[in-house]
Amino acid sequence: MSDERLEIDFSLDPNEIKVPKCRHGPTLLFRSSTQRFFACSACRDRRDCQIYVPFGKRRKNYVKQFENEFRQFRKLVRQIQKKKKRNFFFCHTCSNVFFEGEQSEHVDHRTTKRLTRKEISRPCQTILQPLKNKRSDAQFFFSSNFIDYFIGKIVEPGQWDAVLCIGCPTLFENLREKSTIRSFLLDFDLRLCSFYSSKKMLLFNMFNGHVFSREKTFREEFLSSIENCLVVVDPPFGGFHRALAHSLDEFWKTRNATNIRRQLILFNPYFLSKWVVDAFPQLKMLDYKIEYSSTLNLCRGRKGSPVRIFTDVDPSLFPPVDDENYKFCFECNRFVFAINRHCFQCQTCPSKNGQPSRHCSECQRCVQADRKHCSKCSFCHLPNRCEK
Repeated sequence: MSDERLEIDFSLDPNEIKVPKCRHGPTLLFRSSTQRFFACSACRDRRDCQIYVPFGKRRKNYVKQFENEFRQFRKLVRQIQKKKKRNFFFCHTCSNVFFEGEQSEHVDHRTTKRLTRKEISRPCQTILQPLKNKRSDAQFFFSSNFIDYFIGKIVEPGQWDAVLCIGCPTLFENLREKSTIRSFLLDFDLRLCSFYSSKKMLLFNMFNGHVFSREKTFREEFLSSIENCLVVVDPPFGGFHRALAHSLDEFWKTRNATNIRRQLILFNPYFLSKWVVDAFPQLKMLDYKIEYSSTLNLCRGRKGSPVRIFTDVDPSLFPPVDDENYKFCFECNRFVFAINRHCFQCQTCPSKNGQPSRHCSECQRCVQADRKHCSKCSFCHLPNRCEK
């Protein structure tokens, strides 16, 4: 792909035009100033998924190859979810379960001992490691402290009768263990299908809205019985935000579930707030730093975790994560960083990264406190950083 700016074209009617499919489900139509083409919805790197189909040039043999992969993958998902969840082992090399009679097929692989019932019910805490490919399926598991805070201080006191977890497997398994509120998981981690049947989880691509598992239980027993649903989404941070917003809207429409009252919590780094709000204009960012248990450095920064909560839930309903680092702003009606100072000109507590800020009258906005206004470039920047 070229470096020119790409946008996603949602104008196609999938009922009128056959959209090519790859292992990750239906592709998305991208457009630039010079071309339109179909490419994978989940992978931003062609090395992870090579499908590339110029619009109007279908290249039938090439498309057929990827559509065969799609059908085989969907068949594999359903076979895995049909297996009885007892007396089995897990192979980390194959990322799948196997039974006692199949041990010879995994002699040189890294495997577990026979799994206990407790381990099977808590796969993210006892067996699985987060996925590491930051260009497609990078995965982080929430820390136990944050999970306890989220369930005990946000979910339990809320008015929701169900929680739909999209890409939040650790939250889902803790909800099943620690809360009486109904929950369901939508996730694209194939390994999870070894531990949850389609009655508890659907394999789901959040960027194109495609479901690979059978939806009967989800539609008849989950969607049909709830009125107020909290939707919690933890997407790959480099994903297409507009594609995510579009697929979530279509997800509810195509299942005749638009009458369900829904509120959304989405996790993303603060430096992506421009793209998050562009795709989800109803969401507001909170100051809380979201901690993960992952040893990867992708979700850590010099000033602590950059990940924040974006939500359309009333911000005043979120108590502080701790009393030492947060305070209540009566003007904003929410808890903010203790170091944050309300700006009455901008009508907000402006700091996003937990560092002090000040209002620049020349720029007519708040900037980091260590920035100075430069008369040469009419911009606030660090000393000796003027581009002119």
